[in-house]
Amino acid sequence: MKLLQRLPSGVVRRLHRERYKKMTWLTPVPDSHKLTDQDVTDFVECIIQPVLLAMFSKTGSLEAAQALQNLALMRPELVIPPVLEKTYPALETLTEPHQLTATLSCVIGVARSLVSGGKWFPEGPTHMLPLLMRALPGVDPNDFSKCMITFQFIATFSTLVPLVDCSSVLQERDDLSEVERELCSATAEFEDFVLQFMDRCFGLIESSTLEQTREETETEKMTHLESLVELGLSSTFSTILTQCSKDIFKVALEKVFNFAVSNIFETRVAGRMVADMCRAAVKCRPEESLKLFVPHCCNVITHLTVNDDVLHDEELDKELLWNLQLLSEITRVDGKKLLPYREQLGKILQRTLHLTCKQGYILSCNLLHHLLRSATLIYPTEYCSVPGGFDKPLSEYFPIKDWGKPGDLWNLDIQWHVPSSEEINFAFYLLDTFLQPELTRLEHYAIGELEMSRDDVQQCLAIVHNCLIGSGNVLPPLKGERVAHLVPSLVSLEETKLYTGVEYDLSRENYRETIAKVTRKLLRYILDNSEDDTKSLFLIIKIISDVLQFQGSHKHEFDSRWKSFNLVKKSMENRLQGKKQHIRALLIDRVMLQHELRTLTMEGCEYKTSHQEMIRDLLCLSTSSYGQVRSKAQQAFFTALGTYNFCCRDIIPLVLEFLRPDRQDVTQKQFKGALYCLLGNHSGVCLANLHDWDCIAQTWPAIVSSGLSKAMSLEKPSIVRLFDDLAEKIHRQYETIGLDFAVPEKCVEIAVLLQKSAHPSSDFTGLCSEEIQLGIQRQKEKNAEALRNYENLVNMLLDCVEQRNLPWKFEHISIGFLSLLLRDDRILPVRAIKFFVQCLNHDAIVVRKVAISAVAGILKQLKRTHKKVPICPYEISGTPKPSSTQAGDRPDNQWLHYDSQSLPKTKEAWESCCFVEKTHWGYYTWPQTMTVYAPVEHQPKLGRRRDELTEAEQIIFDHFSDPKFVEQLIKFLSLEDRKGKDKFNPRRFCLFKGLFRNFDDAFLPVLQPHLEQLVADSHESTQRCVAEIIAGLIRGSKHWTFEKVENLWKLLCPLLRTALSNITVETYNDWGTCIATSCESRDPRKLHWLFELLLESPLSGEGGSFVDACRLYVLQGGLAQQEWRVPELLHRLLKYLEPKLTQVYKNVRERIGSVLTYIFMIDVSLPNTAATKSPRVHEFTTRILENLKPLMEADEEIQNHVMEENGVGEQDERTQGIKLLKTILKWLMASAGRSFSTAVTEQLELLPLFFKIAPVENDNSYDELKRDAKMCLSLMSQGLLYPQQVPLVLQVLKQTARSNSWHARYTILTYLQTMVFYNLFIFLNNEEAVNDIRWLVIKLLEDEQLEVREMAATTLSGLLQCNFLTMDGPMQTHFEQLCKMRLPKKRKRDLGSVVDTIPSGDLVKRHAGVLGLSACILSSPYDVPTWMPQLLMDLSAHLNDPQPIEMTVKKTLSNFRRTHHDNWQEHKQQFTDDQLLVLTDLLVSPCYYA
Repeated sequence: MKLLQRLPSGVVRRLHRERYKKMTWLTPVPDSHKLTDQDVTDFVECIIQPVLLAMFSKTGSLEAAQALQNLALMRPELVIPPVLEKTYPALETLTEPHQLTATLSCVIGVARSLVSGGKWFPEGPTHMLPLLMRALPGVDPNDFSKCMITFQFIATFSTLVPLVDCSSVLQERDDLSEVERELCSATAEFEDFVLQFMDRCFGLIESSTLEQTREETETEKMTHLESLVELGLSSTFSTILTQCSKDIFKVALEKVFNFAVSNIFETRVAGRMVADMCRAAVKCRPEESLKLFVPHCCNVITHLTVNDDVLHDEELDKELLWNLQLLSEITRVDGKKLLPYREQLGKILQRTLHLTCKQGYILSCNLLHHLLRSATLIYPTEYCSVPGGFDKPLSEYFPIKDWGKPGDLWNLDIQWHVPSSEEINFAFYLLDTFLQPELTRLEHYAIGELEMSRDDVQQCLAIVHNCLIGSGNVLPPLKGERVAHLVPSLVSLEETKLYTGVEYDLSRENYRETIAKVTRKLLRYILDNSEDDTKSLFLIIKIISDVLQFQGSHKHEFDSRWKSFNLVKKSMENRLQGKKQHIRALLIDRVMLQHELRTLTMEGCEYKTSHQEMIRDLLCLSTSSYGQVRSKAQQAFFTALGTYNFCCRDIIPLVLEFLRPDRQDVTQKQFKGALYCLLGNHSGVCLANLHDWDCIAQTWPAIVSSGLSKAMSLEKPSIVRLFDDLAEKIHRQYETIGLDFAVPEKCVEIAVLLQKSAHPSSDFTGLCSEEIQLGIQRQKEKNAEALRNYENLVNMLLDCVEQRNLPWKFEHISIGFLSLLLRDDRILPVRAIKFFVQCLNHDAIVVRKVAISAVAGILKQLKRTHKKVPICPYEISGTPKPSSTQAGDRPDNQWLHYDSQSLPKTKEAWESCCFVEKTHWGYYTWPQTMTVYAPVEHQPKLGRRRDELTEAEQIIFDHFSDPKFVEQLIKFLSLEDRKGKDKFNPRRFCLFKGLFRNFDDAFLPVLQPHLEQLVADSHESTQRCVAEIIAGLIRGSKHWTFEKVENLWKLLCPLLRTALSNITVETYNDWGTCIATSCESRDPRKLHWLFELLLESPLSGEGGSFVDACRLYVLQGGLAQQEWRVPELLHRLLKYLEPKLTQVYKNVRERIGSVLTYIFMIDVSLPNTAATKSPRVHEFTTRILENLKPLMEADEEIQNHVMEENGVGEQDERTQGIKLLKTILKWLMASAGRSFSTAVTEQLELLPLFFKIAPVENDNSYDELKRDAKMCLSLMSQGLLYPQQVPLVLQVLKQTARSNSWHARYTILTYLQTMVFYNLFIFLNNEEAVNDIRWLVIKLLEDEQLEVREMAATTLSGLLQCNFLTMDGPMQTHFEQLCKMRLPKKRKRDLGSVVDTIPSGDLVKRHAGVLGLSACILSSPYDVPTWMPQLLMDLSAHLNDPQPIEMTVKKTLSNFRRTHHDNWQEHKQQFTDDQLLVLTDLLVSPCYYA
């Protein structure tokens, strides 16, 4: 599916670049390499069929829709008709809703190409109206997905087309084309369509009311599905009305008005939907619509609130609520058009804002909010697809020309609403009238002068909040002094002001300041007197957040609009032409989003005292008593922290106050709140982990020492989880903070030059040298302070850990923090090094694990640099530099090979030998400058005394020279951690490698007895421990002198011998890793002791087959790391293994197979690669074939009759051959997945033998030999064949086809299927090979064995389906001739005679013909080619033939019916009436009662 989606997308991208893209610095595509129109057509034709099939796939039709969208851009005439053919029947069907949703989503993808028509597909637009009318039943309250896709479908087409009745043009103009005339007459249906759509929507609304969909007790809120339907309904209706002509709009407006005023809706679900429809109508043409709605709603509301008793009712009349809701929605329109109604609306607000019923006053608040927004915001007032709308007379303007037309980006002609002074006055009149009194009341309440119930406080706060978010755009930001001294800076830190089209009127009262002041007082009062009034606190949090942030839109609303804009853009974009060819509504939407983005840009604001006070209030709420209050306040708190510069530095000390261990007055709730404030949310600031030394030097020690706080309780899971999350977040997000920041002198010089530059000229006055020096001085001071902070932080964390009563969890957290402070540019302070070394023997395993990693890191910090010298590899090898690059074994890299004649076994040889550690150097080519380590006298001193070590090194030296410390460490390291899951630990290895690298053999005397003791113990954990130490020893001895290395190997060789003889199932993996790690990136000549040890008779038989297999595994690990540098060792190993290939034990055979893979790994035949010196596959395989001759020549079946024990005395050649074959099978299976090249010619000669052995069925009860042969064939059939190997393989298949064993004949067919598929293009390039395969399959169709015939038919069907073979005349004639074979008449048999079971030759041939026809029919499962009807008729004639022919015919007909059922309406067009009659008789089962 992904391929089907991405391939057309890639072709469109390429075509765009070749034909439409502006010239850029990219190299232009030469004409010779551009796609021609014919190429595009061919591509579309070849991919369209699978895409059409994918429309109904189970994974969803989205990928198919995207593919069709791109294909339709290239060739609409090839793509859209077949999609429509599937769509029309789907729109009629009731029983297959998935088919409808799938086809509609695909038509949405091709909508633009369909409506635009153009030269390729001029008749496209004529399909639009029939599609729209037929889609209307999809607005179905009972099927949510169908309803949503229908809305999307209708909205998409409406956006593209002006809904104007053009039928009158037919009388006026005679210059129209045929298609235009057809479209003009069709547009008369637009009005009918709009009205029918509205009826459908009204039906949907009536069945969505609360009474219809809920029980009494259930929630009254909208469900998620209902809110999606509401969104779909309102946006679709809005789109339709935006695109309507004035006449159609009037009819629609009247209809929706009558529906709204003649019913009373509940306000939760149905009411919202109707109000949305009314709002859509009013938005499109406000003047006409408001005339109808506003007076009606105002009259009803005034009438219903005449009596003052209504104001105090807890439950309001439904009619009043409904009209309030309607009025609040229809005022979301152009503010200028609302001004005539301001008095009426003001009166309504005065009557309803103070209703007692919460539902009532919330609706009234919404009205106030919407009035303010409409008057004060900047927004586009129309989204028509053509600038200026469609209200021009048809004589001047012909709308059909604009179907599917993109918007002109340079001439969008957006009609903006910009608040006029009249609207601003109206807005401030509303604020003075409704906001001011509420603020006064709240202020009096906050100072205790006025009694108010909680409900009244909440009502006041709701009014304040709605006024704030209604008028936020015209209220200037908060003023105040800048909070100074947070950071020293020589550069001005003032914020950049963005102009967003708003001129603030500073002469008026800034209600933002007043709201902030009153809310703060009120908050103090509520927290002191009624902290449990959480609803008021929720509103206060919203108000504080909006006072700080809100400038006209909310971030989360903007994000969702941005997301939906991108979805719509994707579904309708024209990526072929590009150049922002979007429809006008989308372009206007994008401009509006850009404007909103500018209003939201607040990051980098100056941090003022007013902000400081409010953020402190949020912190206070974030640590209050109620969880929900804390949670909401924290979200607002995090947003504010991310907005103002450097405010975190000011806030951190206040948060940490709650964690201080010496405070007695902190409650658990406050403690938890403070921890959440430190943790932050997933996308915002994390106070605990700021990238600043000043901050983490405060927060990290505070987190650790909070473990001693009275409020901390490890019994509370929530607090434990918080600390875990904090530690985990810090570990995940912490990035090393710089200590030494410097601007290079060169940069300063260039900057000075830039200042003086005349191009571009700047008003900036240049800095004098004193200022530059002052800046550099400041930076040095800052670096010194950072270093002090770093060392203080380490010391403070160590002080924390050493506190006596600190709980274990905090000790672990502290050690985790300390481990993060390891750096590569500064050695850890000595006190911390001592602490980590002691922690190696800590009681807790968690601490020990951290300490192991830390000490390994410390050792890396203490590593001394080793000098390198350049060398010339060509001088060493004595060969000239070649002119071209050639990979592989060449004369100039010969000196790197392992050569047992010239190994460095003496001190002189060792020191004169040039060791190259990196394995990849020299194989392809040499580095431009080849460096190796300098001789030992130029390297850092080895064998240093204690007084020659640094203080940090002395600490490590003292501890590891202490036998007790080492004994304890080894005890801990040889403990089991997680039973059965422990593996060789690379961190422990790094620790020991570092020890032996930095201190050479200083610790060997202490460790030696432990090593000997560990090796003798066969327990899993002790063996793992010694393997880690030995690997560390070998790798750590990289720079040791010859004497030290020689002594080391005198110690290690006996240890390794013992270890390998004690190896167990649990430990062989660890020893393999140990040896592989030891040999990684090491010159093999340095490790000759190890390789010689490993090659000492690995298959000695001592210890049984398991130990043999393990020794081979360990040896393989070492040799595999060396790759091409040890050809001699590989030859020696192969020579040793060859006589032993006839192993009896399965585990040894498998291991030998794996080892052989690595022995031949380097034998690759690639261009520019020299022949390898390592063993070669073809030589080895030739020798093997010689040994397997007895089996190849024998005719009888090969049975696995070898007992699983090594028999005494000589066994016959055949038995030896079977044993050898088993091992060879293991090798071929292993190398199929791992080797770099595919089977060589000699290996293919083994195929006849495998065909002979492999069983037909998949059955695990078969013996190992048969199972392996089957698996091996499967893997070999998937391998790449070189063209020269094709004749050989086909020769083998032909030879096997003549075999006596039907199993072999059957198996070649399964092999053939896979082989052809994997090497399709190689075969298609060789006509002779294609003919050979065709002959082979047709020959096997006539095989005497039924199973072979059926498999041949399956193979033929597959080859036909992938167009490898074609269904041509000769093939059809051949099958028809075979079908006509006369069958022998049935003879009456004597009752006593044996039944003749062997089928006659004629029956086989006749069956072959039927199978051939069957294969042809089944090769086209999704269409009906011209030849198929006749073949079906031919086949039906054999329905009454004897078995197995009858069975074949029935199966074929059954499969035909199954695969062609979905599109039978389309397929049956290919048959004549007579053929259909016959076919119906065949396919429909006879009635039981007939």
